[in-house]
Amino acid sequence: MAYKALYREWRPQTFADVVGQRHVVTTLANALRHGRLAHAYLFSGPRGTGKTTMAKLLAKAVNCERPIDGYEPCNECATCIGITAGAVVDVVEMDAASNRGVDEIRSLLEQVQYTPAEVQRKVYIIDEVHMLTTEAFNALLKTLEEPPEYCLFVLATTELHKVPATIASRCQRFDFGRAPAESVVERLRLVTKGIDAKVEEAALWQIARASEGGLRDALSLLDQALAFAQEQVDVEAVSAVLGGVPSERLGQLYAAVFRHDTADLLTRLSAIWEQGADPVLVVTELIAYGRDAILDKNGVKSGGAEHRERYDPTFPLVIRDVAVADVLAIVERLARLQGELRYQSQAQLVVDMVLTVCCDTSVIQSRSAVAHPAPDPPRTEDATVAALKRRVEHLEQALADLRASLRSGVGAMALSEESSRQTVPWEQETERLAPSVASPSVDTQDEMRSQTEQVSRRPTTSTAAAPKAATASRKAPAASTGLANARAVQRLRPMNADERELLQSVVARWAELLEEVKQRSVQTRAWLMAGRPEALCEGGLWVVFKGSLHAETVMKSPHAELVAQVLETRFGVPMRLQALTEEAWSAVQASVLAGEEQAATGEQREPWVEKVVEWFGEDRVTILED
Repeated sequence: MAYKALYREWRPQTFADVVGQRHVVTTLANALRHGRLAHAYLFSGPRGTGKTTMAKLLAKAVNCERPIDGYEPCNECATCIGITAGAVVDVVEMDAASNRGVDEIRSLLEQVQYTPAEVQRKVYIIDEVHMLTTEAFNALLKTLEEPPEYCLFVLATTELHKVPATIASRCQRFDFGRAPAESVVERLRLVTKGIDAKVEEAALWQIARASEGGLRDALSLLDQALAFAQEQVDVEAVSAVLGGVPSERLGQLYAAVFRHDTADLLTRLSAIWEQGADPVLVVTELIAYGRDAILDKNGVKSGGAEHRERYDPTFPLVIRDVAVADVLAIVERLARLQGELRYQSQAQLVVDMVLTVCCDTSVIQSRSAVAHPAPDPPRTEDATVAALKRRVEHLEQALADLRASLRSGVGAMALSEESSRQTVPWEQETERLAPSVASPSVDTQDEMRSQTEQVSRRPTTSTAAAPKAATASRKAPAASTGLANARAVQRLRPMNADERELLQSVVARWAELLEEVKQRSVQTRAWLMAGRPEALCEGGLWVVFKGSLHAETVMKSPHAELVAQVLETRFGVPMRLQALTEEAWSAVQASVLAGEEQAATGEQREPWVEKVVEWFGEDRVTILED
């Protein structure tokens, strides 16, 4: 027996099976029950919402030999079975897209004058009726207004505005709406259970969102995904079938833009292009992601935005700390780009350029700058020169204090936090004033150069480290809760032979471990797969992540506990998960290497020297022997 598509196999055969059109079902059921059926109906609405299905149900209901409750077809009598199979000649279904001329309509109307041969009432179903020509509509007009009592016309269209008012006014009109996502998912669950298919819940929600409320499209996507994945349908399989980009990867692009990480953004875009993604589709999905973010940030729990986190657990985390104005600015640029891509021969390059521009802080914050313009600062040459002089004097004083503290044996602690904080206003003031004015005069430049040369000739152990340290102290981000940072593992000892052997085993079986984690929690596996095991020491498996978002989340409950359980089950050794970022891992490696070199040379430093090295870093301090 030939295979039948799911949307045909699971077409509703009773009014109770119809999804999402209760207002139509209720009206027709009452009309059938009380004998108030009209002679012509006009069904309008988006594709795949049940217009033709409802017309065939109506044809069975008016001709059923043993209707249930006065309106529901029994689907057991010869008439119901024949209409379902399309074998009853008195139920005529015509496609107006391919039979749109006046001759086809006249041929149909010639049959209207004959009484039905097999059933009580003749039913004429004209699909895509808006495709008929003007002459064909005129030919249908009189018969549609006063047909014989044994005839019933059902017209269906996806473009109601193209149907002449003279035709629409002679019919009872029903508008079919898109089915809610919850109803579509419920129907898909029923289908997958009936065919004994393994489909993840998140995949069902993704199919429901992609179908845009059309149950026929949803069943077709499910059918295609089952053919693609065969064993089990997950979110990745559905994304591959749709030909788009998974929502989690869209979130990674947005996260890179929010962090102003151009390198990460372009790397992820290159991976998307290598998979053959269509730039127009990528931009469209980015706009949809931004729209959902705007709705969610404004507390709107409708429009489909509330369903995205059902198949993308990273969505609320990506937009958690983002301002609505930032998302609006990005979506506005993407919307303009969407209209221009059709004229671009290098669409991928254009998308890369626009998103790279969005990484610029000034672009993302442009809306707030326009809404709340800052007062113009004083833009005079005298103010700029004065600011530069004050900054030079401050640096001189900081260097002198540092040299004195080093000589007294206190070390870098003498450079107080107050002096570091005081550097910021002068730097901000200089950056604010300098771009808008001409360069200082020649005399001022000579005076500043002379002062700087005098400072540079002063003997000191770590003069070059002071401005760098001040800048570093201002830029160093705070450590995230639950996330290991460089300072916390700075003294991580080298691995012994047993630990190295166990780490090699973990790395070799990392893919198997991810698969076992996936069996228990798809979300945990989604976060963990972004990391790589790098070290195993003191009962902890150190996993390095490129971004802090994945590292922070995987350390939270229940993800960390689940990974620890899987590790102990697979390797028989208790191991706790320790996550850290690439930046922190680089600092750890540098610290371990420095410790090994110091142990090899047997060098012993005084405590105050160790403090200086810890404060500024090994690469910024040069130790001179007297």
